[in-house]
Amino acid sequence: MKYRLIVIALLVAVACGQKVDPEDGDRQNGKTADTRGAFDVEMGQPLPQWQEGVLDIHAINTGSGECTFFILPDGTTMLVDAGDLYKNKKANRVPVRPTSESIPYKVYGSYIKYFLPQGHSMIDYFVLTHFHTDHMAYMGDGRTNNAAGGYAYAGPMGLYSDIKFDKAIDRRYPDYSSDVEDDSTNASPNCRTAFSSFLDYNARAFGLKAERFQIGTDKQLAMKYNPDQYPSCRVFGYAVNGRVWDGSKEVDTHANYENGLCCAFLLSYGKFDYYTSGDLNQKSTCLAITSSIGRSIEAMKCHHHMSNEVTYDIESEVYKPKVVVTQSFFAVTTQPQQSIIKKWSGKQDMYFTNIDDSIRSASPEVYKDCKGMNGHVVIRVEKGGDKFWVYMLDDTDKEYKVKLINGPYTCE
Repeated sequence: MKYRLIVIALLVAVACGQKVDPEDGDRQNGKTADTRGAFDVEMGQPLPQWQEGVLDIHAINTGSGECTFFILPDGTTMLVDAGDLYKNKKANRVPVRPTSESIPYKVYGSYIKYFLPQGHSMIDYFVLTHFHTDHMAYMGDGRTNNAAGGYAYAGPMGLYSDIKFDKAIDRRYPDYSSDVEDDSTNASPNCRTAFSSFLDYNARAFGLKAERFQIGTDKQLAMKYNPDQYPSCRVFGYAVNGRVWDGSKEVDTHANYENGLCCAFLLSYGKFDYYTSGDLNQKSTCLAITSSIGRSIEAMKCHHHMSNEVTYDIESEVYKPKVVVTQSFFAVTTQPQQSIIKKWSGKQDMYFTNIDDSIRSASPEVYKDCKGMNGHVVIRVEKGGDKFWVYMLDDTDKEYKVKLINGPYTCE
């Protein structure tokens, strides 16, 4: 009888499968596989999973920093920034998502594991555009430290404890000595030191690889699994540390502050192009990049949370984007800048991860032409890159239900 009970218990355990941690959000940890097509999207239902041949760009919203997750057509994954302002006391923040107690890097981990291609267990590339807390991590009170590694579990350093990435790429590796004036407001010196310690420790402990961001090439962020099947997809580096690829060589634009030294790249897939540059708001650098790219594109992530009028005009006049995604997290009228919204929202479709209700209700005329606000923003490009759609997902839980569908946009 004793042995019969043991056998029954084992059979019940197998039948039930491994339970899903509600904080984990991991679709692959015991959940039923999604059999829908990538574009079988319905309002109020979770966004279907990525499928081979599709390009996904996810602006993940925590109300606490920038973070964009990419799935390239062959399943190669890339994460750009993992801003984490947990416990930062700076005023005028929007509500933290999905709850007031959420830790940003854990939210990123749950989101990424939910949408990670089936059979994958890690992120292929992590790219840190620059060393500011809203793109990396605030490391004040309330953080848990890795005593052996000498860094805090915060931003990408905390995320790595939840889901590993194969390679980390930033603008300084391997020399993290200061190359800008002290930027104490955003704690960039502390960010550099912590990230250096994180890389050193995890290279020894887990084989984490690291490189400096490269420009003038599409080889550094290359597809890893089936690149020959999608030859029109490439990620090309255009700027880092104030140096810009002009089409044949590097040129120095003499940037000398952290935002001006950001990494910038253009992701292309067939006729579709997407540009991202962190907070790169240096006029001379923006002019050099737009001159080098020199054509219209389909979509871009707005630099510096849409706060710099001159450089926004420079980019918009050349790129003429159909879609602009802005990751913002302060309840202020200068980030995003209302004058930029009024000037450009009728000419390009604007999507914002956050516009605080108090700001929007005070000036409804400013936001009347905006296409989407408050949630995760997903750009999904069909196989071959001829068309794409934009979806907004509910950010108040971990079900990732669709709250907005716009498209198709035709690529030119």
